[in-house]
Amino acid sequence: MAAAHQVLVTYVPSAQAALDTDYAASLAQIPDGKAKTQGIAFGTRAADSLIRLRAHDGRNAPIFFTQPPAPGVWRPTPPANLPMSAPWLGFVTPLLVRSATQFAPSAPPALTSKRYTRDFDEVKALGSSDSTARTPAQTSTALFFSGNALIQYNAALRDQVNVRHLDIVDAARMFAAIDMSVADAEVSVWHAKYVYGLWRPITAINLADTDGNPDTSPDPSWVPLRPTPNYPEYPSGYNAFNSTVTHGLENLFQTRHVDLTLISTAVPDVRHYDFGSALLQDVVDARVWLGYHFRFADTASRNMGQQIAAWTLDHYFQPIHGQG
Repeated sequence: MAAAHQVLVTYVPSAQAALDTDYAASLAQIPDGKAKTQGIAFGTRAADSLIRLRAHDGRNAPIFFTQPPAPGVWRPTPPANLPMSAPWLGFVTPLLVRSATQFAPSAPPALTSKRYTRDFDEVKALGSSDSTARTPAQTSTALFFSGNALIQYNAALRDQVNVRHLDIVDAARMFAAIDMSVADAEVSVWHAKYVYGLWRPITAINLADTDGNPDTSPDPSWVPLRPTPNYPEYPSGYNAFNSTVTHGLENLFQTRHVDLTLISTAVPDVRHYDFGSALLQDVVDARVWLGYHFRFADTASRNMGQQIAAWTLDHYFQPIHGQG
């Protein structure tokens, strides 16, 4: 508790008042005494040590997306037309993987390729705000996965503690393994977004007459089901998050039965997934149906998440046998 509070007030000082209030309320539930005092001191020291280790990791570095607009190149999207969010994230030192490029995806398809054309046509038909091809069920899935992944999946991990009857040690191992792997997945994704700088579907469809592809046709009035997030297209951050969590749980507990309950932060809905394969497919589809991504961006991140989760759990979170 003390460690978490110390980390949060260090990195989110704007929330200190609320954090202090919650921290005090939580501490009040623990009887005063030597154990409480020593626990607070130990947690604070542990947090301070980790904060020092990450003091120069590239967080908030003055990095900006500066590629000039051109066919295929990302630029701010309506309605807000905001610059790229947190471009420095792709240059933060990872927690576990060797570098942000260790599991980097290959380059996205060329604008004149068959793969690009196929995925362009799909998102144009199914991802628009007024699509007549997208079914009500597809719209529901799209909206379910249109909110805040950080809140959505950490709530699911807290539920896993109860579902799997984890003690404090196994729960700590799960949170460390999954959240640290997810952090590295997002660093890796943001680096690829910055390097490839691919335009979003809204830009690609509005300006298709500039892409050099005779098989794509422009629609200057096309808009996605929901406003596009303000960072480049390739690869998908949400799919990397979902895939790393899903494959991380499968690998950590050696089962395909993830038994995962998810809430949506965008709509009042709750969904349960017995198996990761269905969840992986839903999120790939959802981000296309939202009009946010070409399918190739979703599948690239799904594969990245799988690789990162396998590597981090194999190298850092294996049980230690023979101790005693």
